Amino acid sequence: MQQPSRMPPRHVVITGGAGFIGSQISARFLKEKTRVTILTRNVSGPRATALAGQGCKVVACDFSDPNRIPPPDGLDPADILFHFAADVSVSSPMLQAANVDGTRRAVALADALAIPYIVYASSIEAQGLGSESEIPLREDMACRPVSDYGRSKVQAEEIVTAWGSLPGHRSLVLRIGNIYGPGSAWFLHPSLLALLGATPIRAIWAQLRHRLFQPLFIDDFVEGLWRAVEHRLAGTYNITGEEQVSIEGYVSQLAGLMQLTDRVQSMYEPAARSGRSLPIAPDFAYVLMGTQEQCHRAYDNSRLHAEIGPYARWPLSRGLAKTLQWYDTSGQLPALLAALRRQPGAMTCM
Repeated sequence: MQQPSRMPPRHVVITGGAGFIGSQISARFLKEKTRVTILTRNVSGPRATALAGQGCKVVACDFSDPNRIPPPDGLDPADILFHFAADVSVSSPMLQAANVDGTRRAVALADALAIPYIVYASSIEAQGLGSESEIPLREDMACRPVSDYGRSKVQAEEIVTAWGSLPGHRSLVLRIGNIYGPGSAWFLHPSLLALLGATPIRAIWAQLRHRLFQPLFIDDFVEGLWRAVEHRLAGTYNITGEEQVSIEGYVSQLAGLMQLTDRVQSMYEPAARSGRSLPIAPDFAYVLMGTQEQCHRAYDNSRLHAEIGPYARWPLSRGLAKTLQWYDTSGQLPALLAALRRQPGAMTCM
Protein backbone atom coordinates (compact mmCIF):
# COMPACT_ATOMS: atom_id res chain seq x y z
CA MET A 1 0.00 0.00 0.00
CA GLN A 2 1.35 3.42 -0.97
CA GLN A 3 1.98 6.06 1.67
CA PRO A 4 -0.64 8.82 1.46
CA SER A 5 0.05 12.42 0.68
CA ARG A 6 -0.55 14.13 4.03
CA MET A 7 -1.02 17.65 2.67
CA PRO A 8 -4.73 18.43 3.13
CA PRO A 9 -6.40 20.36 0.33
CA ARG A 10 -6.86 24.04 1.06
CA HIS A 11 -9.99 24.46 -1.08
CA VAL A 12 -12.25 21.98 -2.89
CA VAL A 13 -15.14 22.46 -5.29
CA ILE A 14 -17.89 19.85 -5.07
CA THR A 15 -20.53 19.68 -7.78
CA GLY A 16 -23.75 18.17 -6.48
CA GLY A 17 -22.36 18.94 -3.04
CA ALA A 18 -25.83 19.27 -1.50
CA GLY A 19 -27.03 15.83 -2.59
CA PHE A 20 -27.18 12.76 -0.36
CA ILE A 21 -23.60 11.69 -1.12
CA GLY A 22 -22.13 15.09 -1.93
CA SER A 23 -23.35 16.62 1.33
CA GLN A 24 -21.56 13.92 3.33
CA ILE A 25 -18.32 14.64 1.48
CA SER A 26 -18.81 18.38 1.99
CA ALA A 27 -19.29 17.88 5.73
CA ARG A 28 -16.14 15.73 5.96
CA PHE A 29 -13.98 18.40 4.34
CA LEU A 30 -15.44 21.08 6.58
CA LYS A 31 -14.53 18.93 9.56
CA GLU A 32 -10.95 18.80 8.27
CA LYS A 33 -10.84 22.62 8.04
CA THR A 34 -10.81 22.67 4.24
CA ARG A 35 -12.65 25.45 2.40
CA VAL A 36 -15.59 24.03 0.48
CA THR A 37 -17.48 25.50 -2.47
CA ILE A 38 -20.66 23.65 -3.40
CA LEU A 39 -22.18 23.90 -6.88
CA THR A 40 -25.83 22.88 -6.74
CA ARG A 41 -29.08 23.37 -8.62
CA ASN A 42 -31.01 24.06 -5.43
CA VAL A 43 -29.24 26.61 -3.24
CA SER A 44 -32.29 26.89 -0.96
CA GLY A 45 -32.62 23.14 -0.29
CA PRO A 46 -32.30 21.88 3.31
CA ARG A 47 -28.87 20.31 2.85
CA ALA A 48 -27.48 23.34 0.99
CA THR A 49 -28.84 25.69 3.65
CA ALA A 50 -27.40 23.59 6.46
CA LEU A 51 -23.96 23.40 4.82
CA ALA A 52 -23.96 27.13 4.15
CA GLY A 53 -24.60 27.64 7.85
CA GLN A 54 -21.56 25.48 8.59
CA GLY A 55 -19.29 27.57 6.39
CA CYS A 56 -19.63 26.25 2.83
CA LYS A 57 -19.88 28.66 -0.06
CA VAL A 58 -22.99 27.60 -1.99
CA VAL A 59 -23.28 28.61 -5.65
CA ALA A 60 -26.16 27.99 -8.06
CA CYS A 61 -25.14 25.76 -10.98
CA ASP A 62 -26.70 23.29 -13.41
CA PHE A 63 -24.21 21.50 -15.63
CA SER A 64 -26.95 20.25 -17.94
CA ASP A 65 -27.52 23.86 -19.05
CA PRO A 66 -24.54 25.87 -20.38
CA ASN A 67 -26.36 29.06 -19.42
CA ARG A 68 -26.57 28.05 -15.74
CA ILE A 69 -22.87 27.53 -15.04
CA PRO A 70 -21.26 30.26 -12.90
CA PRO A 71 -18.50 32.29 -14.53
CA PRO A 72 -15.03 31.15 -13.42
CA ASP A 73 -14.09 34.64 -12.26
CA GLY A 74 -16.73 34.33 -9.55
CA LEU A 75 -15.03 31.22 -8.10
CA ASP A 76 -11.66 30.77 -6.44
CA PRO A 77 -8.97 28.37 -7.69
CA ALA A 78 -9.06 25.04 -5.90
CA ASP A 79 -6.97 21.94 -5.31
CA ILE A 80 -9.61 19.35 -6.22
CA LEU A 81 -12.87 19.23 -8.16
CA PHE A 82 -15.28 16.52 -7.01
CA HIS A 83 -17.82 15.96 -9.76
CA PHE A 84 -20.89 14.42 -8.12
CA ALA A 85 -23.63 16.28 -9.98
CA ALA A 86 -25.64 13.87 -12.15
CA ASP A 87 -29.03 12.75 -13.36
CA VAL A 88 -29.45 9.38 -11.65
CA SER A 89 -32.53 8.28 -13.59
CA VAL A 90 -32.30 4.80 -15.09
CA SER A 91 -33.61 6.29 -18.32
CA SER A 92 -34.21 9.99 -18.99
CA PRO A 93 -34.01 12.40 -21.92
CA MET A 94 -31.73 14.53 -19.73
CA LEU A 95 -28.99 11.92 -19.23
CA GLN A 96 -26.90 13.09 -22.19
CA ALA A 97 -27.12 16.75 -21.19
CA ALA A 98 -26.53 16.19 -17.47
CA ASN A 99 -24.08 13.31 -17.34
CA VAL A 100 -22.12 13.52 -20.58
CA ASP A 101 -22.27 17.14 -21.72
CA GLY A 102 -22.34 18.19 -18.06
CA THR A 103 -19.10 16.34 -17.40
CA ARG A 104 -17.43 18.08 -20.34
CA ARG A 105 -18.49 21.41 -18.82
CA ALA A 106 -17.22 20.34 -15.40
CA VAL A 107 -13.71 19.52 -16.68
CA ALA A 108 -13.71 22.80 -18.61
CA LEU A 109 -14.50 24.60 -15.36
CA ALA A 110 -11.64 22.73 -13.69
CA ASP A 111 -9.29 24.05 -16.37
CA ALA A 112 -10.62 27.58 -15.96
CA LEU A 113 -9.97 27.40 -12.21
CA ALA A 114 -6.53 25.79 -12.66
CA ILE A 115 -7.65 22.70 -10.73
CA PRO A 116 -5.14 19.87 -11.27
CA TYR A 117 -7.11 16.94 -9.79
CA ILE A 118 -10.64 15.70 -10.55
CA VAL A 119 -12.47 13.00 -8.60
CA TYR A 120 -15.42 11.70 -10.57
CA ALA A 121 -18.37 9.88 -9.03
CA SER A 122 -19.12 7.15 -11.54
CA SER A 123 -21.21 4.08 -10.82
CA ILE A 124 -21.14 0.31 -10.88
CA GLU A 125 -23.82 0.74 -13.56
CA ALA A 126 -21.03 1.71 -15.94
CA GLN A 127 -19.50 -1.74 -15.43
CA GLY A 128 -22.83 -3.52 -15.77
CA LEU A 129 -23.97 -6.88 -14.40
CA GLY A 130 -22.33 -10.28 -14.19
CA SER A 131 -23.21 -13.96 -14.13
CA GLU A 132 -22.32 -16.24 -11.21
CA SER A 133 -19.24 -17.44 -13.10
CA GLU A 134 -18.04 -13.88 -13.82
CA ILE A 135 -18.46 -12.16 -10.46
CA PRO A 136 -16.91 -10.33 -8.76
CA LEU A 137 -16.46 -7.99 -11.71
CA ARG A 138 -13.12 -6.16 -11.97
CA GLU A 139 -12.42 -2.69 -13.29
CA ASP A 140 -10.39 -4.08 -16.21
CA MET A 141 -13.29 -6.18 -17.53
CA ALA A 142 -15.40 -4.98 -20.44
CA CYS A 143 -18.19 -2.57 -19.53
CA ARG A 144 -21.67 -3.90 -20.32
CA PRO A 145 -24.12 -1.33 -18.96
CA VAL A 146 -27.77 -2.38 -19.03
CA SER A 147 -29.30 1.08 -18.67
CA ASP A 148 -29.12 4.47 -20.34
CA TYR A 149 -27.77 5.78 -17.05
CA GLY A 150 -24.92 3.26 -17.10
CA ARG A 151 -24.08 4.11 -20.70
CA SER A 152 -23.97 7.82 -19.85
CA LYS A 153 -21.55 7.05 -17.02
CA VAL A 154 -19.23 5.13 -19.37
CA GLN A 155 -19.07 8.16 -21.67
CA ALA A 156 -18.43 10.49 -18.75
CA GLU A 157 -15.65 8.22 -17.46
CA GLU A 158 -13.95 8.48 -20.84
CA ILE A 159 -14.08 12.28 -20.68
CA VAL A 160 -12.57 12.42 -17.19
CA THR A 161 -9.91 9.80 -17.96
CA ALA A 162 -8.85 11.63 -21.13
CA TRP A 163 -8.59 14.89 -19.17
CA GLY A 164 -6.52 13.16 -16.50
CA SER A 165 -4.01 11.93 -19.09
CA LEU A 166 -3.03 15.49 -20.04
CA PRO A 167 0.16 17.04 -18.63
CA GLY A 168 -0.35 18.50 -15.17
CA HIS A 169 -3.69 16.73 -14.72
CA ARG A 170 -4.71 13.82 -12.51
CA SER A 171 -8.11 12.12 -12.37
CA LEU A 172 -9.75 9.48 -10.22
CA VAL A 173 -12.88 7.60 -11.32
CA LEU A 174 -14.75 5.84 -8.53
CA ARG A 175 -17.37 3.28 -9.56
CA ILE A 176 -19.63 3.62 -6.58
CA GLY A 177 -21.75 0.72 -5.33
CA ASN A 178 -25.32 0.82 -4.01
CA ILE A 179 -25.02 3.32 -1.16
CA TYR A 180 -27.48 3.39 1.72
CA GLY A 181 -27.72 4.99 5.13
CA PRO A 182 -29.40 7.77 7.10
CA GLY A 183 -30.94 10.17 4.60
CA SER A 184 -31.57 7.62 1.82
CA ALA A 185 -34.50 5.21 1.76
CA TRP A 186 -33.19 3.45 -1.35
CA PHE A 187 -34.47 -0.16 -1.36
CA LEU A 188 -35.40 0.16 2.33
CA HIS A 189 -38.74 1.84 1.74
CA PRO A 190 -40.20 -0.62 -0.83
CA SER A 191 -38.80 -3.58 1.12
CA LEU A 192 -40.57 -2.49 4.29
CA LEU A 193 -43.77 -1.91 2.34
CA ALA A 194 -43.41 -5.37 0.79
CA LEU A 195 -43.09 -6.92 4.25
CA LEU A 196 -46.33 -5.16 5.18
CA GLY A 197 -48.04 -6.36 2.01
CA ALA A 198 -48.40 -2.81 0.70
CA THR A 199 -46.03 -3.21 -2.26
CA PRO A 200 -46.58 -6.06 -4.78
CA ILE A 201 -43.64 -8.46 -4.71
CA ARG A 202 -44.94 -12.05 -4.84
CA ALA A 203 -45.20 -12.10 -8.63
CA ILE A 204 -41.50 -11.17 -8.98
CA TRP A 205 -40.07 -12.77 -5.83
CA ALA A 206 -38.81 -15.95 -7.50
CA GLN A 207 -36.90 -13.87 -10.03
CA LEU A 208 -35.77 -11.25 -7.52
CA ARG A 209 -34.73 -13.17 -4.43
CA HIS A 210 -31.42 -14.71 -5.60
CA ARG A 211 -29.93 -11.60 -7.21
CA LEU A 212 -26.77 -10.38 -5.51
CA PHE A 213 -25.65 -6.86 -4.69
CA GLN A 214 -23.11 -5.20 -2.36
CA PRO A 215 -24.71 -2.41 -0.34
CA LEU A 216 -22.22 0.20 0.88
CA PHE A 217 -22.96 2.21 4.02
CA ILE A 218 -22.52 5.95 3.48
CA ASP A 219 -19.92 6.36 6.25
CA ASP A 220 -17.78 3.65 4.65
CA PHE A 221 -17.96 5.38 1.29
CA VAL A 222 -16.85 8.68 2.81
CA GLU A 223 -13.94 6.95 4.53
CA GLY A 224 -12.89 5.20 1.33
CA LEU A 225 -13.07 8.36 -0.72
CA TRP A 226 -11.16 10.33 1.90
CA ARG A 227 -8.31 7.82 1.91
CA ALA A 228 -8.25 7.67 -1.89
CA VAL A 229 -7.87 11.44 -2.02
CA GLU A 230 -5.16 11.37 0.67
CA HIS A 231 -3.23 9.01 -1.61
CA ARG A 232 -4.04 11.17 -4.65
CA LEU A 233 -5.07 8.03 -6.49
CA ALA A 234 -5.52 8.14 -10.24
CA GLY A 235 -7.31 5.66 -12.46
CA THR A 236 -10.57 3.72 -12.11
CA TYR A 237 -11.56 1.88 -8.93
CA ASN A 238 -14.59 0.00 -7.66
CA ILE A 239 -15.75 1.25 -4.26
CA THR A 240 -18.36 -1.14 -2.91
CA GLY A 241 -19.51 -2.86 0.27
CA GLU A 242 -17.78 -5.98 1.52
CA GLU A 243 -20.79 -8.31 1.62
CA GLN A 244 -22.37 -9.94 -1.40
CA VAL A 245 -25.95 -10.25 -0.20
CA SER A 246 -28.98 -11.62 -2.02
CA ILE A 247 -32.20 -9.64 -2.09
CA GLU A 248 -33.70 -12.46 -0.03
CA GLY A 249 -30.93 -12.06 2.54
CA TYR A 250 -31.39 -8.29 2.66
CA VAL A 251 -35.14 -8.54 3.20
CA SER A 252 -34.67 -11.24 5.84
CA GLN A 253 -32.18 -9.09 7.78
CA LEU A 254 -34.54 -6.14 7.57
CA ALA A 255 -37.46 -8.27 8.75
CA GLY A 256 -35.43 -9.51 11.70
CA LEU A 257 -34.57 -5.96 12.79
CA MET A 258 -38.23 -4.94 12.53
CA GLN A 259 -39.60 -8.07 14.24
CA LEU A 260 -41.44 -8.93 11.03
CA THR A 261 -39.86 -12.31 10.26
CA ASP A 262 -43.29 -13.93 10.01
CA ARG A 263 -43.97 -11.71 6.99
CA VAL A 264 -41.08 -13.08 4.94
CA GLN A 265 -42.83 -16.40 4.36
CA SER A 266 -45.77 -14.64 2.71
CA MET A 267 -43.50 -13.59 -0.15
CA TYR A 268 -43.15 -17.23 -1.21
CA GLU A 269 -46.90 -17.68 -1.52
CA PRO A 270 -48.43 -17.58 -5.02
CA ALA A 271 -49.43 -14.12 -6.14
CA ALA A 272 -53.17 -13.50 -6.07
CA ARG A 273 -54.72 -13.33 -9.50
CA SER A 274 -56.33 -10.09 -10.49
CA GLY A 275 -57.64 -8.49 -13.61
CA ARG A 276 -55.01 -5.76 -13.61
CA SER A 277 -51.23 -5.69 -13.56
CA LEU A 278 -49.84 -3.95 -10.49
CA PRO A 279 -46.82 -1.66 -10.97
CA ILE A 280 -43.44 -2.83 -9.71
CA ALA A 281 -41.66 -0.51 -7.29
CA PRO A 282 -38.87 1.35 -9.14
CA ASP A 283 -36.17 -0.03 -6.81
CA PHE A 284 -37.33 -3.59 -7.50
CA ALA A 285 -37.46 -2.88 -11.24
CA TYR A 286 -33.87 -1.64 -11.04
CA VAL A 287 -32.70 -4.90 -9.42
CA LEU A 288 -34.60 -6.91 -12.05
CA MET A 289 -32.55 -5.40 -14.89
CA GLY A 290 -30.32 -7.70 -16.89
CA THR A 291 -30.97 -11.31 -17.78
CA GLN A 292 -31.51 -14.37 -15.64
CA GLU A 293 -27.84 -15.26 -16.15
CA GLN A 294 -26.23 -11.82 -16.01
CA CYS A 295 -28.08 -10.23 -13.13
CA HIS A 296 -25.67 -9.79 -10.21
CA ARG A 297 -24.22 -6.50 -8.94
CA ALA A 298 -21.10 -7.96 -7.32
CA TYR A 299 -17.74 -6.26 -7.81
CA ASP A 300 -14.10 -6.75 -6.89
CA ASN A 301 -12.76 -3.92 -4.74
CA SER A 302 -9.36 -5.53 -4.06
CA ARG A 303 -7.56 -2.98 -6.23
CA LEU A 304 -8.75 -0.16 -3.98
CA HIS A 305 -7.95 -2.22 -0.88
CA ALA A 306 -4.37 -2.64 -2.08
CA GLU A 307 -3.97 1.13 -2.30
CA ILE A 308 -5.79 2.41 0.79
CA GLY A 309 -6.45 -0.63 3.00
CA PRO A 310 -9.86 -1.81 4.27
CA TYR A 311 -12.32 1.07 4.45
CA ALA A 312 -15.64 -0.66 5.26
CA ARG A 313 -16.58 -0.91 8.94
CA TRP A 314 -20.36 -1.28 8.79
CA PRO A 315 -21.81 -4.76 8.19
CA LEU A 316 -25.26 -4.70 6.63
CA SER A 317 -27.09 -5.60 9.85
CA ARG A 318 -25.50 -2.72 11.73
CA GLY A 319 -25.94 -0.27 8.86
CA LEU A 320 -29.61 -1.14 8.46
CA ALA A 321 -30.21 -0.74 12.19
CA LYS A 322 -28.56 2.70 12.11
CA THR A 323 -30.62 3.75 9.10
CA LEU A 324 -33.87 2.57 10.65
CA GLN A 325 -33.06 4.41 13.86
CA TRP A 326 -32.42 7.61 11.94
CA TYR A 327 -35.75 7.37 10.13
CA ASP A 328 -37.56 6.66 13.37
CA THR A 329 -36.11 9.66 15.18
CA SER A 330 -36.17 12.08 12.23
CA GLY A 331 -39.79 11.46 11.26
CA GLN A 332 -38.83 11.27 7.58
CA LEU A 333 -41.18 8.34 6.95
CA PRO A 334 -43.94 9.01 9.48
CA ALA A 335 -46.80 7.24 7.71
CA LEU A 336 -44.74 4.11 7.06
CA LEU A 337 -43.33 3.99 10.56
CA ALA A 338 -46.75 4.55 12.07
CA ALA A 339 -47.99 1.53 10.13
CA LEU A 340 -45.04 -0.51 11.35
CA ARG A 341 -45.68 0.46 14.94
CA ARG A 342 -49.15 -1.07 14.63
CA GLN A 343 -47.60 -4.46 13.90
CA PRO A 344 -47.50 -6.70 16.99
CA GLY A 345 -44.00 -6.71 18.47
CA ALA A 346 -42.60 -4.44 15.76
CA MET A 347 -40.08 -1.60 16.10
CA THR A 348 -38.36 -3.09 19.14
CA CYS A 349 -34.98 -2.36 17.60
CA MET A 350 -35.55 1.36 17.81
